[in-house]
Amino acid sequence: MNEEILQELADEALIKRAKQGGHQAFGVLYERYIDAIFRFIRSRVGDTQTAEDLTEATFLRALEAIDRYREKGLKYSAYLYQVARNLITDHYRQAEENIPLESEVYALVSPESTDDEIARREQVQGLRLALGNLPEEYREVIRLRVLLEIPTVEAAQWMQRSEGATRVLLHRALRALRRELKHSDDI
Repeated sequence: MNEEILQELADEALIKRAKQGGHQAFGVLYERYIDAIFRFIRSRVGDTQTAEDLTEATFLRALEAIDRYREKGLKYSAYLYQVARNLITDHYRQAEENIPLESEVYALVSPESTDDEIARREQVQGLRLALGNLPEEYREVIRLRVLLEIPTVEAAQWMQRSEGATRVLLHRALRALRRELKHSDDI
């Protein structure tokens, strides 16, 4: 089938074709969602190379499991997001390398750092610490809605919640983040 026609098909039709051996159809799904999945993974792992590897693994797993995929009323991106989350979890379970604290401290006080750069890094570090003190579901909704700018409808599907519950969760998460940041400023 012509590539332009495939581009116009809904996810469900592309999945059906991919199940029948249509690799071009899965290629369209890949192109449709690779950027969003990569951004999500990159926001979780912090390393571009690892994010690229995990993104490719996400789509490889999705392709290998295409015959077992069942439509559950959610967008296909929600399924890909779940595969990516599982791979990220596996990645951190298997990770043996930890960045030494000394290298982080050195980066903050290196001679080529300007005062503005040091202040910015301190703000980023404070934000990371504050986010780290939040429950996982709060971090997740902030990551999806604020950092990745994913629409509420899609974020709700990815998180397997209603739109209203996702909005409430984001509101609570941002309020908790503000409290954490205020608390860290008071210390």
